[in-house]
Amino acid sequence: MSTILLTGANSFVGSHIIDALIKLNHKVVGTVRSAAAANDILSFHPEWKDSLEVVVVEDITNGDAWDELADTLKQVVHVAAPLLDNPGNTDYDQHFLTPSVEGNLALLRSAQANAPALKSIVVTGSINACTTGSPKEVSAGPITNSTWLPVTKEAAREAQNAYISYCSGKKEGELAIWDFVKTNSPKFSVTVFLPALIFGPPIEPVKQGAKGLHYSARIIYSFFNGTYTTIPPTTFPSYVDVRDLAEAHVKALTEPKVANKRLTIGGQSMTYTKLVHSLAKVPELKGRLPADSGEDENVVPATVIADEATEALNLTFRSIDETMADTAKRILELEKQN
Repeated sequence: MSTILLTGANSFVGSHIIDALIKLNHKVVGTVRSAAAANDILSFHPEWKDSLEVVVVEDITNGDAWDELADTLKQVVHVAAPLLDNPGNTDYDQHFLTPSVEGNLALLRSAQANAPALKSIVVTGSINACTTGSPKEVSAGPITNSTWLPVTKEAAREAQNAYISYCSGKKEGELAIWDFVKTNSPKFSVTVFLPALIFGPPIEPVKQGAKGLHYSARIIYSFFNGTYTTIPPTTFPSYVDVRDLAEAHVKALTEPKVANKRLTIGGQSMTYTKLVHSLAKVPELKGRLPADSGEDENVVPATVIADEATEALNLTFRSIDETMADTAKRILELEKQN
């Protein structure tokens, strides 16, 4: 099997993609931003040590770092990107726009110049390149592969809102990818996935037990850690299981039907009430869940059209009950470490 470069190896999504690749007997070169993160992932997953090499790339916008990794590569999965998890990320240009755009372009430029054998790059994008999830945008119609976020860079800069900055960064970073592809016609293909909320068991290195959970796992944990007495309003009514998303990334590396396409993925509908009702089937959570509030009766249903990816990659998706049960089980294990 081949050796595959994966950026953001210590992330929630990245860890699941590594797991999927190794189970298929691939070798993985995974990048992280610090030596401590490299140590964490190998300590957390000693079973990966024979199949995973972890490399430190401190600045993903630095093309020189990618040059050293690119020459023998045939396939790349690009997960690394700015996240909302860091409360210190407050400046639109510095923390979201520049790293989103230049982080993508640095990798693409290096691949074009230094990876003659490269066949494909699969990128973890976000449905936030299509929508903020506001009721106005959701009610405007189905979200498809051709839907783009209506927020401009100027509006995002003026808003001074971390979430709006994140959404705009995802849009502008992806636009930079497609502009590069159009302008340079690289020999390798590019596929960008646009997942909505990503749920599933956290297998990435998590410090401080359940206190160190990433964003989407914190949403699930908030339903049984005492945060709410009644179920809160749903933020965005669609999700995908991280394991199904990982499978899509792996299949896309060698599937010509998805070459040079942006693809919504999963698109399962949900509300927080449905999530809590699924969590209620986990015996260990008895007495810990919030009561129904009736808020979700007013949720505008989001229609995410994801048929193209589903059919091209022959995907099947886990049920909401399976996703919630597996996520809760893992969080409960981490909770014991607090």
